[in-house]
Amino acid sequence: MLRSAMTLSALPGSRSIPIVLCGLALGCGLTSLDPSLPVYTTEQTDSAHPGFRRTTVSTQGAVYVNDFEEAALQLSSPEPTQVVGRSRFGDGKICAIPGQDPSAYLAVDVGSEMPAYAVFRNIHAQPFDWRHAAFQKMRLDVLEGPTANKETTEPALIDDVLRTLRDVPPANPPLTVPPMPVTGLGMTVHGILLFSDELPGLIFRPSFYLAESGQVYLAESVGVEYQGNEQSVQAAWIPASPLFTQWAQK
Repeated sequence: MLRSAMTLSALPGSRSIPIVLCGLALGCGLTSLDPSLPVYTTEQTDSAHPGFRRTTVSTQGAVYVNDFEEAALQLSSPEPTQVVGRSRFGDGKICAIPGQDPSAYLAVDVGSEMPAYAVFRNIHAQPFDWRHAAFQKMRLDVLEGPTANKETTEPALIDDVLRTLRDVPPANPPLTVPPMPVTGLGMTVHGILLFSDELPGLIFRPSFYLAESGQVYLAESVGVEYQGNEQSVQAAWIPASPLFTQWAQK
């Protein structure tokens, strides 16, 4: 099962940075879709961002992209229901995102055995400007431990994360994250879910890494490589502030 880098999960042995074409649309091939739905073709090229791939889906002149900026977005609801198109390969679902105009964003199933939707943006729509957006809530995408699903609505803490991502330069020399298990205990990279009224139906999801030293690092987007039962995460890691470091560990 191939996933986007946003989910940090995939079948051991596969590779995804952040979307892998061979996984695209297989998950919905088991159910036949309306043959009258628009058919989308898929292409993938190198991204301008090291460690990422640029994937596009297109139909009848409309082109949607998933690249570095879209890798930091995820659906508020993991199972969209309004099907607006199908992939040429595998008859996979392409769906509208509740709260978003389909002319701006679409959800494309990039799963295999199970559906796994990635966010694609119309190339004529501007990327989401998280640097100037207002966020009302923040949640740690941690599944276990004392900070599992920890939430805050404290503006100072939310603004601290955004300021760090926006203004603080990456670690120099660049930080390398040691390989870690694909899932479960031992994972050291997690998501930060940021909710904004300006982004209905979607969540801005940067990542954080907890080093053995206790220092925490942030990254806007991450790329992932899978080898066996391990995953290696690549990103331009930025040292987090003491405020977020303390909050993310207790």
